Amino acid sequence: MDISHSIRIAAPRNQIFARYADVVSWPTWDSELIDVHLPAFAQGASGWLKPRQGPKSKIKLIEIKQDRCFTVESALPLCRMQFGHDLADEDGQTRVTHWVCFTGALAPLFRRLIGKGVARSLPDTLAGLKLACEAGTPNA
Repeated sequence: MDISHSIRIAAPRNQIFARYADVVSWPTWDSELIDVHLPAFAQGASGWLKPRQGPKSKIKLIEIKQDRCFTVESALPLCRMQFGHDLADEDGQTRVTHWVCFTGALAPLFRRLIGKGVARSLPDTLAGLKLACEAGTPNA
């Protein structure tokens, strides 16, 4: 794991995971996203997302464990970027960790080019998720 950030959210794992599974709502709590399309929240499903900074990117859900975690992968030239989302019970709350890992021949280059921006954005993304979950706002 190259980059990670965690936050504690006063909501159960299943509630947070339900928000993840409601893909169209991601831009409502993740200020880094403009739009996202994923036909199903299922392992192997492919779609795209458009971040505020950078081009529209193809994504694929490569792992899903109900109420525990999911991982999205994007292919870059000679590199793969995996974006993980992990949930764990902690002292009556849920510890949510978002992480990013770069692999492949050009991983060091993309880690430098993309990694710094991702590292800066993770705290805000998690704060948005925390606010949405703790406020009890319905999924979009």
